[in-house]
Amino acid sequence: MKKTSKLIMLLTALALLSAACEKPETPSGGSNDNNDPKERVIIYSVGENESRQTLKTDSEWDAMLDQLCDRVQDGSEVVFYNMNQMTYFQSKGSGTSSSNRTINTTSREEMKKWMKDMEKQGLTVRVTYNDTTGTWHGEAYATAPTSDTDTIIIGTWRLNCMVVTQTDGTDHLLNSDLFAPEDGSTMYYSFFNDGTMTIAIVNSVDSVTDSGTWTLSEDGELCSEMLPNGVCWDVNWITSNSMILSHSELGTMDGNYYYQMQFDAVTPVKK
Repeated sequence: MKKTSKLIMLLTALALLSAACEKPETPSGGSNDNNDPKERVIIYSVGENESRQTLKTDSEWDAMLDQLCDRVQDGSEVVFYNMNQMTYFQSKGSGTSSSNRTINTTSREEMKKWMKDMEKQGLTVRVTYNDTTGTWHGEAYATAPTSDTDTIIIGTWRLNCMVVTQTDGTDHLLNSDLFAPEDGSTMYYSFFNDGTMTIAIVNSVDSVTDSGTWTLSEDGELCSEMLPNGVCWDVNWITSNSMILSHSELGTMDGNYYYQMQFDAVTPVKK
């Protein structure tokens, strides 16, 4: 008999909260000074190759953007996303600002500035270059286009961790915690092409499995009663290797909450 979504929420909470990984340091007073180093964890793809890099300072970030622009100018499509949500909230309002999410320009410096602006908003950035016209083209999005998600997601994904970030009403950082399945336990999410899915929590003793459904919204959000809170999540990043989902709860009595789930691909599945 199908278990209720409430049970799945309980199992998810037990699996995630039973053991916390290393907790990110929260700045004294609720937010970092703008001159403090801002650590970024950039996941990026150059063509078909995916990599991750941890950057400690803005100068390292600037140097990496130069390297990515070089690769774009050489003919590769480059996509990147900052996995470290804390970076967005180290200055007032940085997590809620908005600007043009597409750009066409012949200026490399203008493109770099736009890439920095989009990263500050927590968006995923895709950049190409037309060698014939000398034009840079950029697109930024909170959730990947449906065409990028609907086929890649089919398969089994291992939950790596979930990050929960709390800010006040003006998006000053208050707290950030990182949670993962307890030692010896693994949590698998399997998505099938008929719109069904399963969650399995496996350890050395036994396993618990439940099933449900999933859909993609018109905006590309992943929606399922099997996800924490039974809501729709942005697909910030999805490749054949990795998937990153995020969700926000704004205006609660305790401020704003931002959730991020990170998955590693296991193997494609069919049904």
